[in-house]
Amino acid sequence: MRCSIRQNYFRACRVFAVPLLTVAACSASLCPPPPSLQARLRAHPSAENYEQLGSWFGDRQQFSCASEAYRKALDLNPSSARLSYLLGLSLYSEGKLPDSVASLQQSIEIAPNAIKPHLLLATALDRLQRKNEAKAEWGRALEIDSHSALALDGLARELMAQGKSGEALSLLRSGPPDESLTIDQAEAYSQLRMLDEAAKLLTSASEKNPTSPRLRNALALVYMRESRNQEAEKLCASTVRQHPNDFESQKLYLKVLVLTGKRSVARALAQKLLAQAPADFDVLYINGVQEYDLGDFRGARDHLQRAIEASPDAPPAHFKLGQVMMRLNDWRGAQEQIERALDLGASEPEVHFELATVLRNLGENERAADQIELYQKGLKRNQAIALAASKSAQGDKELEGGDPHKAAAYYGEAIAATPDDAQLRFKLAVAFDRSGDIADERAALDKALQLNPDLAPAQNQLGFLASESGDPSEAEKHFREAVRAAPGFAEAWVNLAATLGLESRFTEAQQAVTNALQLDPTNSQALLLRDTLAKALAQH
Repeated sequence: MRCSIRQNYFRACRVFAVPLLTVAACSASLCPPPPSLQARLRAHPSAENYEQLGSWFGDRQQFSCASEAYRKALDLNPSSARLSYLLGLSLYSEGKLPDSVASLQQSIEIAPNAIKPHLLLATALDRLQRKNEAKAEWGRALEIDSHSALALDGLARELMAQGKSGEALSLLRSGPPDESLTIDQAEAYSQLRMLDEAAKLLTSASEKNPTSPRLRNALALVYMRESRNQEAEKLCASTVRQHPNDFESQKLYLKVLVLTGKRSVARALAQKLLAQAPADFDVLYINGVQEYDLGDFRGARDHLQRAIEASPDAPPAHFKLGQVMMRLNDWRGAQEQIERALDLGASEPEVHFELATVLRNLGENERAADQIELYQKGLKRNQAIALAASKSAQGDKELEGGDPHKAAAYYGEAIAATPDDAQLRFKLAVAFDRSGDIADERAALDKALQLNPDLAPAQNQLGFLASESGDPSEAEKHFREAVRAAPGFAEAWVNLAATLGLESRFTEAQQAVTNALQLDPTNSQALLLRDTLAKALAQH
């Protein structure tokens, strides 16, 4: 945990990484200062004494009272950047985000090179969904301190939210060793569908810091994305045993228990977590789903409505609430909720099927027919995805068993079902490589990169083929694209270093191999190449 924003108070370090703390408003009569400060204020109602009063209230999480004290201090010293920042901080913690923005902007105007107001302002803007302004503030914070882990974390998350995961990886590579930045890198890899790289990164980080629940939870999430649910369950169970009071670990364990079908254990844990966090979206939603499955539709309705209050833009909660209302014969209510789920991006075929049922009960038969058509199209799409997954798994098995020709056939069938899957094209290229079919391998890699230019393993392999064919310029281009898309890809850095070395660009090659060793200090190829380059450079 970091406390770089904390000035005088806020025991919850890294204030903007936790939910906003809200308290009842404190009028002047409800904000009595302690006797020692009260006497001091009567004798000397100075800005300094009011600042101390604000700090006293802040330490006790009486943020409205703290804000009142800081306002009085600012009235006496309106040019103080520090007081404007502290007022913004207390307003932020009070939940008054727009007001906090104004105070923080005032602080920055007075002292533009102080990093803390930029960091907190970026966080407040992000929570207000003013994403572009938040991104700009993270950038300004990095101009002040290019190694600020908080600013790197914030900007990387903004980039990933915009689908710029490759840029996020490039940015994060320059950051200091930091748990949050490691988790950000893994998330960027996951978004690029480089789940193996994400798993390797988090496994290595977890081995170095085995007591970190956040790293273990991030690794479990990667397992879940890879459909390795049994491994995820085992890891989550171990984490909960190590950290029995860590709420996020317990919540993730609950989610994986639902996925693995451990209903009775999941039900008990869901009820326990609901008592601990009665306003948490995930806990409310899972309890609602469990009650729906048990036929307790009124209980499910209550919890799902509360889940939507906590997170209004969650499509699954609206859809499930619509299903509950169908069971309660509230057809108009069901229509409203299911259509809201679709508006928010729900794409599962059953959403259209359930809406068709609702519309038929409301006498809207033409619209119901349209929904059935969408349902049937969705079923075909899902069937194709399921077929591709099955064929891909068979191909993986054949490849592992040493038969690349059979693997290629299975991957071909998977691609026929889902032709726009870049990862399948890369798997096909690997099978062709193992069978010595270089021409088809190159074609498969080219197609994979047409579909996803940021698929770093495909860029790396094309670079290798170019190097093998004696085209170092083309090889360098692909290796550079690989490390651009995935700055944590040690193998690509080694290959880039080797290519630059062959071109006698020894200084650049040394930097590339240094990058590789920073990522993987025991990489034997990188270590050998480092020594070779050092000798070559000494001779020049």
